[in-house]
This record gives sequence, C-alpha cells and structure tokens, in this order.
Amino acid sequence: MELVINPRETGFVRVDFAQLFGNTNPVVLEIGSGKGRFLIATATEQPDVNVIGIEKSLHYHRVIAERVNKRHLTNVRLINHDAFLVLQKMVPDASIAEVHVYFPDPWPRPKEQKRRIIREEVLAEIRRVLVDGGSGIYVTDHQEYFESAAPLIEQVFRAERRVPGPDDPPRTNYEAKYRAEGRPIYEVRFWK
Repeated sequence: MELVINPRETGFVRVDFAQLFGNTNPVVLEIGSGKGRFLIATATEQPDVNVIGIEKSLHYHRVIAERVNKRHLTNVRLINHDAFLVLQKMVPDASIAEVHVYFPDPWPRPKEQKRRIIREEVLAEIRRVLVDGGSGIYVTDHQEYFESAAPLIEQVFRAERRVPGPDDPPRTNYEAKYRAEGRPIYEVRFWK
C-alpha cells in the first residue's frame, strides 16, 4: 500500500483501516503531522498500533515518508489534504482510538479564525470517529487560541486542562523549540 494517500488523486473514499494496514490494531490519528516527530515516535515505540498522519503540506509528507522508509515502519500512513474534509469524508465512525492535535496554526486575525482546526464542526467529526472510550489531546503555545478552543472541547468531551511539566518529553519539534524559548505550553486532554 502506498504510504501517502492523496484524495486529490484517489478521491474521497471511506478508509477501511483493517485493509489499509492489514491488521485490526488500534488507530492513532495525528492532525497536522508537520515533520513527523510525534508520528514516527509513536509508530516506533508502539508497533502494535497503526498511525495516520493528516497534513496539507505535501512537502512535509515527503519529509515524513523519507523518515518512515528509513526506519522501515509499516504501521504509518499519511493523508495529504485538509483535515476536516478527511475526517468528514474518509474516516469511518468509531474507528480511531486516539486523536492528537499539536500546535495547529492559530490563525490569530479575526477574519482567519474560521480556519482554525479546533472549531465546532471539526470537534463533532472527531467525536464521531473516536471509539467509545477513545481519547484526544490538543496542545498549543498560543494563549488566546487555547482560551477559545478549550471551552469548545469541554462542550463536546470530558476534558482536563493541564500544563506539561518539565518531565514531560516534547512531542513535536515545535514543542521542543517553544520550551527552549521558555514559552508557556497549554494542553487539553479529552475523552469520549
């Protein structure tokens, strides 16, 4: 199976994860995989889970694909498109064990905020695709985004706000960079 799925080429088709991975292991989904630090660490440390990364940037998919192939990871797939459309049109109901959203673009200008990934319609899709008992995490360094996103998450899920401590390892390149700069990091963990 191809590592990168591009709906612009294949169309939007509901994914059968058992067929895609050749097993029925739990599926972890990362929205906005960037350079793939979390995705690759998860796939390496948990070979008994399947990992899907959704990222709009084809450049980043190429970076991740090179890293995945170098490590011979067979439990990773990448989808190159807008996360909301992928969730809405490709991901089956109750098929995802965990959803991870790390440092999404905060779109700080008022006219841009409708582009934010943490918004009501996306959270409804995340709820739909999570298995019962499934979990998620949203992390940002942008206080205003956090203050608007956390209540939205809390309306849809059981949730807990927390601040990652110094003993928590950085999950992404952005998190490592921002911690080194001394920026505060904001986190919400949530459960269906």
